[in-house]
Amino acid sequence: MPEIVTETRDGVGRVTMSNPARRNALSTAMLAALDTAVRGMDADPAVRTIVLCGAGDTFTAGADISEFAAHHDSSAARETWERTLTGLFETLSGLTTPLIAMIRGHCFGAGMALALSADIRVAASGSRFAIPAARLGIGYPFALAQTLVHVVGPANAADMLYTARAYADSEALSAGLVNRLVPDAELESDVQRTAAAIAANAPLAVRAAKAAIKAAAHPSLVERAHELIAATVGSHDEREGQRAFMQRRAPSFEDR
Repeated sequence: MPEIVTETRDGVGRVTMSNPARRNALSTAMLAALDTAVRGMDADPAVRTIVLCGAGDTFTAGADISEFAAHHDSSAARETWERTLTGLFETLSGLTTPLIAMIRGHCFGAGMALALSADIRVAASGSRFAIPAARLGIGYPFALAQTLVHVVGPANAADMLYTARAYADSEALSAGLVNRLVPDAELESDVQRTAAAIAANAPLAVRAAKAAIKAAAHPSLVERAHELIAATVGSHDEREGQRAFMQRRAPSFEDR
C-alpha cells in the first residue's frame, strides 16, 4: 500500500515515500501524510536534520496522474488536491530543521518541487530530473517556478519548463539542481555523513544559518534571521562549543 514511512535515529529523521507499484507516485493521501510527517519531525527537538527519500530505486515519479481524471470530474477533488499540495509546500518552506533530499532514479514533477524545497540535494549517478507540466498541459504553480528560478536561474528554468525534457545527472549538477553526484552504492553513506555532521552541530546556530540563507531570497524573513542569530549570543551552546574547541573534545549541545 502507498505510505509515508518515518524513523528517527541519532538526531536524524528519515521520511520515505513508498509507493513501489507506481514508482513512488504521490497520491493526495500521501501528500497529506508527508506534510504531517515532516511537520512532526520539525517540531521534535530530538530531530536535528531530516532526510527525504524514496523507497527502492526511485525518488518519486511525481504526482499520481491516475487521480487527474477525478480532478477534472470533481471540483471538490481538485480543490482537495490543490489545498493539500499548497499546505505541504507551505510546511516545507517554513521548516526550521535542515532538510536533505536523497535522490536516486526518477525525480520528476512534484518530486522535483520536493527536492528543490530541500536545503541540500545529493543524487546517485544515473538519476534523472524533469518537470513535465507543459507536456501534461498543466500551468506550473507560480511559487514553485520562483523556487526553480532561484535555484537554477531563469535560463535553466526556461529550458526545463518549456521543453519538459529530462535532465541527465551531469546536466542536473551543472545547472545546480543537485549539490553533488555520488555512485549509487555510496549514496546512503554520503547522505548519512552529511546528516550526522549537521546533527552534531549546535541546533541554534544551524537554525540561524538556515534562516539567514532563506532571507537572502525572501527579504521579509530578514528580521527573523537577525533574531535567531542574536539568540545564539551568550547561549549555553555558544559557550559549550567554544569550551569544547579549547579543550579539544566533542561538544555536547543542548539546543539552548
